[in-house]
Amino acid sequence: MEEKNRLIISYIDNKINELSSLGMFVPKDNAEKLKMAFLNRNEDINIIKTRIDTIFNNSVSAYKENLEKIGTPYNEILKVYEKIVSMNKTKTPIYLAGGIIPYILLNEDSERKHSNLDLLCKKEDAKIVREIFRNKDLYEPKRDSLTYTVDGTDYGFQVVIDNVKVDISLYEEVEGGITEYSFDCQNRIGRIKNISVKLNEYIKPYVSSDNKKYTCLSLEQLIVKKLVMGRDKDKKDIEKIKECGGISDEKIKSIPIPLIKEFKLVGDNLEYTSTMPRIKLDIPKKNSERGFINIATILLLIAIVTCFILGAR
Repeated sequence: MEEKNRLIISYIDNKINELSSLGMFVPKDNAEKLKMAFLNRNEDINIIKTRIDTIFNNSVSAYKENLEKIGTPYNEILKVYEKIVSMNKTKTPIYLAGGIIPYILLNEDSERKHSNLDLLCKKEDAKIVREIFRNKDLYEPKRDSLTYTVDGTDYGFQVVIDNVKVDISLYEEVEGGITEYSFDCQNRIGRIKNISVKLNEYIKPYVSSDNKKYTCLSLEQLIVKKLVMGRDKDKKDIEKIKECGGISDEKIKSIPIPLIKEFKLVGDNLEYTSTMPRIKLDIPKKNSERGFINIATILLLIAIVTCFILGAR
């Protein structure tokens, strides 16, 4: 019986890990209850495995059905992105990095709900981006990876705007490519992705079908991201990415798959992230203001020259 129980536990753990790799997470208490329900049974091990398979299959079906009902419509996600662009008065770029990219470029509604809005910025700019949201009272320490890291590694953070979860990942150029850092806020997991591409292959400028300019995560890297996740909606997004042009099945096969490492974040730095010192944002002056200064200067010079001429007379 002891060996049989060990096989059951191992079988359930493998099923849970399989779901986790697809972005579906089973709460620990549910996993333990499931194991307890099948331990010490006199049934044949194959019958028990079949019953476990049925439970997982039914649960996945229910999960996918509910997934279609939750989330935020495309138009509302787009409004949140535009709001972030508007509130970013600095020169610090914040790039689109998620599933709405092909729909923005095609100027089409995705006709599905989105669980979040994915954004990307340079790792060295993370403090500034945090401050942009903190100035709008949108920053929450409990949604920041720095609250939970032990070694101080910054995996990014999450904010919530108009009930939309906005996940900000970070990247930096390193020898041999790009290192990307992302934070799973719900499960407190930090991810490091090593990508063997140049910066101009990682972040690219695009022009949408309605002639708007966007600089975002490259379509090639977005496809890799979708392939790794492998969900039904990711497969649909990949087909839309292909419609943007320039990406064939042959090209997709040649894109290098990144190396991804996961770290469970168990630190408690809430006091630090709650009291981080404020930084002054470098807000560039508007063109109209510079124009006003130039005109004022010219008028002053004209007045001085006029006075000089009148005085000479």
